Amino acid sequence: MELALPAILFILFPGALLGSENLITDSYSVSPTIDSSHTNLDSVCGRPRASGRIVSGEDAQPGQWPWQVSVRENGEHVCGGSLIAEKWVLTAAHCFSQDQSLSVYTVLLGTISSYPESSEPHEPRTVAQFIKHPSYSENEHSSGDIALVQLASSVSFGDYILPVCLPRPGDPLGPGTQCWVTGWGYIATNQPLPPPFTLKELQVPLIDAQTCNDYYQDNSISSTEPVIFGDMLCAGFKEGEKDACNGDSGGPLVCDINGVWIQAGVVSWGSDCALPKRPGVYTNVSVYTSWIENTMWNSALEVKSFSLSLAGTSVSGLFLFLASLASSFLFLGP
Repeated sequence: MELALPAILFILFPGALLGSENLITDSYSVSPTIDSSHTNLDSVCGRPRASGRIVSGEDAQPGQWPWQVSVRENGEHVCGGSLIAEKWVLTAAHCFSQDQSLSVYTVLLGTISSYPESSEPHEPRTVAQFIKHPSYSENEHSSGDIALVQLASSVSFGDYILPVCLPRPGDPLGPGTQCWVTGWGYIATNQPLPPPFTLKELQVPLIDAQTCNDYYQDNSISSTEPVIFGDMLCAGFKEGEKDACNGDSGGPLVCDINGVWIQAGVVSWGSDCALPKRPGVYTNVSVYTSWIENTMWNSALEVKSFSLSLAGTSVSGLFLFLASLASSFLFLGP
């Protein structure tokens, strides 16, 4: 009767005797990418499939900025964001309130309208978690104003949904580099974006940190304290007139580098909108590239570890149950 348990196992679960490693592998698909999929992000990021001439301050065209997302609270647009992987969105830390339940937040992808018609392409997703950078504080104009949003389910890449590329850690972009900021924010101070709520795009040059700091210290009460910190970058115009505004927070500042769109900044803060010597201030993504990648990777490892733990528990339980069943067979024998 010593063969009773293997025989029962083989009859009921023919794959069980192939080894617990095979069972565990089936329960979690190991993949070289962060999101456990077979998509190579480097081959698709920053390469929109739609074509069209870019005109600063004009409406965006469908598919022109396929990484742009709307972060929503109770169904209302509150911030922008950018898709960086199948289940991950990059945005600003100040877009989320610790007082709010996670369930009130959703992310809308694949649309150029922040309030699309039901017949228009769009992909809503619930939020699994948001992770603020640990250096961020609620203080005004804090460093570390960057956050990751993990979607509850992956999106499929297509004409209207694609990720943007991240810069290499510490990769600098020189002053004067022409970049673009996109968003559904106010079109001027106290002037919200009117229907049909079409995504706006604006071309802005990067401004070196010292010049930007000098601008903000001009006519400032605390002119000796630095305003622009090492993890911030500025983009805009000395004379103002063109700028990101309320509702654009968390959205991407992207630059075309050799035909590939790289996200240089995350819309963070400013002094009103489009004032002279008050350019837009962005979180410098290159400062946080390692944190972004490590956070996503560690999250994937935690999911894998949890899956392996569940798989191990279920296999152990299975063997205990079948061992008990085998004992019953022994007692029933002659």
